[in-house]
This record gives sequence, structure tokens and C-alpha cells, in this order.
Amino acid sequence: MSEPRPRNFELEANTEDIDGLRVYADWLQSVGDPRGELVSLEVHRREGFRSQRKALEEEIQARTQPYVDSWHAWAQARDLIDVHPKFKRGFVHAIEGPLPQLRGVLDELFERDPIQRLTLREVDDDDLQRVCATSPTWFARLHYLHITGRVGPLGAAALAEVSLAQVERLNLLGNRIEAEACAQLANLDAPALRALTLTANQIDAAGLASLLDCPTRGSWRELYLAQNPLTAAGLAQLAQASGLEQLEALYLCDVEAQFADFAVVLDSPRLAGLETLEISMAGASGPLHDRMRARWGRGLVLR
Repeated sequence: MSEPRPRNFELEANTEDIDGLRVYADWLQSVGDPRGELVSLEVHRREGFRSQRKALEEEIQARTQPYVDSWHAWAQARDLIDVHPKFKRGFVHAIEGPLPQLRGVLDELFERDPIQRLTLREVDDDDLQRVCATSPTWFARLHYLHITGRVGPLGAAALAEVSLAQVERLNLLGNRIEAEACAQLANLDAPALRALTLTANQIDAAGLASLLDCPTRGSWRELYLAQNPLTAAGLAQLAQASGLEQLEALYLCDVEAQFADFAVVLDSPRLAGLETLEISMAGASGPLHDRMRARWGRGLVLR
């Protein structure tokens, strides 16, 4: 892998917009980074005729391959055998792998490439605390963060100490998160967070109450709470919570609440923006089902 090249974090953050991508291509070429040509080709691919796109895609792929090969040689030298990158225009934009392998090289990875998506496996509190202890600035450049393993109160508290300023999707599925960890997650610095996945944890009414005190909950659009021990009391908390007016999708399959308990969600004026409700189909019949179907149509998903 070549030596780190100049970076422009502001331009890197705006590469999905065509105008931003064009400016980024010009900047890369101005600092002598040959990947500027790849970015420029991507601009042409997006703006070109459909008949031109396949050829441009093939050219981009061919020109990307040397960077892919270089990265894998670098990773092999460091025994990163279970770490998997995804490339865009010659840059690594996503990394997935076990934290025990990645911990010693995360800073270097983010110095070299504009990584926006990070999936960490085999995470425990100790490792997460070590990663967060120095408040790495790269956390603030992530758009997507997925953590699997065991995140307890100490790990959740460590995560709350770093800036997740641009994270739009946070996935903490299956980490056995309980009420005490929820109290720490409520302090996350994630003002842009739109989708929060907490499926298959151990969140009860006390944990949910803490989460619903999160100061940035007003940005949430999707909330995944399936496979948690939530009862009718938890549904009532959701129905009465302030700050969820922007919530569009709520996922609550396989919780302890019964179908009849979801009436409070249907009737809540504070959840008036809800467009999708996914719940278990057991008991889904009668007038309540008819009212739900009348409101949400296909947005009512029964599993």
C-alpha cells in the first residue's frame, strides 16, 4: 500500500452528490492523486448515456484493481485474514472484520482511505474502551457503524465519549444490551442518526425509558426493537414519548406485548408520522387489525 496522500475530509464527505464528486475529482488531480481520474470517470458514468455506462464501469473496475491488489498485499502482511474491504473509485469506503484483528491498525486504515462504513465483529467492552480511549477523529467521519459482540455499560459509555457526528445508521443487533447500557447509549453524540437498530437485545421498559430520553431522538426515522422483552408498558412508553414525531418506521416483532397492546401505538398522536409498523402476526385479527390496515395499508407488516 502506498504512502498516505493528502486528504480533504470536507470533500470526502460529499461524494454522493454529483457536483461534490466533480469538485473532489478536480481536487484529487490537483494534488497528484491518480485516483482523481477514477472519480472523474465516475462522474462521466453517472452523466453519460446508458449505452456508455457498461464500458465506463468496466474501465473503472480495471483501473481500480491495482489499488485492490495493493490493499490486500498490505493486509496480508499484517495477518488481517478476516478483514474485508469494499472499494469505490480506488478507495476503501467500507471495512468489516473482527475487532481483535483490527484494533491495532484502525487508525492507519482511516489515515489512508475515506472509510465511511465500519462493521466490527467480536466486540467486548474492554476492546471497545481501548479503541475509544483516544477519541479517534475518524469516528466523526463514519456514516454507518455496525457493532456485534457484547456491548455492556462500559462499552456503551465509551462509545458515548466519541463523536458520531455523521453516523446515519447505527446497528447494535444482538449485543445483549440491557437497561444500564441503554442509559449510556442515550448519551451518544449522534445528531444525524436516522436508523437505530437494537434488535435481539435484552431491552425492557427501564432500558427503553432511558433510550427515549436521548436528546437527539428527534432525528430518528427508523427504530428497530424486535426480539426484546418489551411488554404493553414499553409500547405505552413509545406512544407517550415526546420527540418521536419524525419517526417513520417501527419494528417490534417477537416482543412480549400482545397484539391488542399495539392499540396505543395506533392511537398515539405523537407517532402520527409512522408509515411502517412491523409486528408479529399472532392474534392479528378483528377491529384493531382492520383499523391498522386502514391507516398503514402495506406499511403494516405482519411476520
